[in-house]
Amino acid sequence: MLSDVEDRQQQIVNHLKLNQFAKITDLVDLVNYSEATVKRDLVLLEKSGLIRRVRGGAMLVDNQKIDVPYMMKITQLDEATEKRYIADLASTVIKDDMVLFLDSSTTSLHLVRNLGRFEGLQIITNGIITAAMLSEFTSAKVSVVGGTIVQKRATINGAKAYNDVLTYSADLAIISCRGFDFYQGVTETHEGEALVKRAFRKQANHLMVLATQEKLEQRFIHQAIASHEIDYFVTSKKLSNEQLMKLQEHHTQCFY
Repeated sequence: MLSDVEDRQQQIVNHLKLNQFAKITDLVDLVNYSEATVKRDLVLLEKSGLIRRVRGGAMLVDNQKIDVPYMMKITQLDEATEKRYIADLASTVIKDDMVLFLDSSTTSLHLVRNLGRFEGLQIITNGIITAAMLSEFTSAKVSVVGGTIVQKRATINGAKAYNDVLTYSADLAIISCRGFDFYQGVTETHEGEALVKRAFRKQANHLMVLATQEKLEQRFIHQAIASHEIDYFVTSKKLSNEQLMKLQEHHTQCFY
């Protein structure tokens, strides 16, 4: 027979298997224990490798297609200080009259807030909300790549989007990532997303990768960008000597 703790944790895992992501408040209601107890359970489950704690909730780690719902990330933009810091650093590379590729990540949405001070920008994006924010907060000429909108992700990717990107040329491509490995480079959980990022790299003179700390040393199934293809790498904290050496081998400029 399971102990109360084991039973409670099993309920949490089963709920995540069914719902992909859960807020802490939902888990409190589910197991009928205090928020402090649920948070302790999540710490233990994360240590066991079953779940991953994220802002405001938890998700499974054994299903690579699971991610925090995109619209939930949007509602948390004002709280994401790490991404805002990365966006501030990234904007120092941008100049007036540039042509940019910009992906659909929430880190890119933070960058949008910094682009209003630039003149003459032309920006191509695969993000629906990204395009709307660019139109609202900047004077840039904005183009959205063609293709199918991915359900619940407010992004356009896949083969059609890849081919559409190939009709453009840009000075700089700016992308985030699901995982970054200092040997392998940028990887993604969705093949279509990896395809679009490869197209951005192919058609841009330079590539910038934006990576929060939780993305570092993570590898997923679909290769998007090789390490040697990255010109600028932006993160929020100083990297280890080994990590810096790997970037320097490819003459990648690092910002943190």
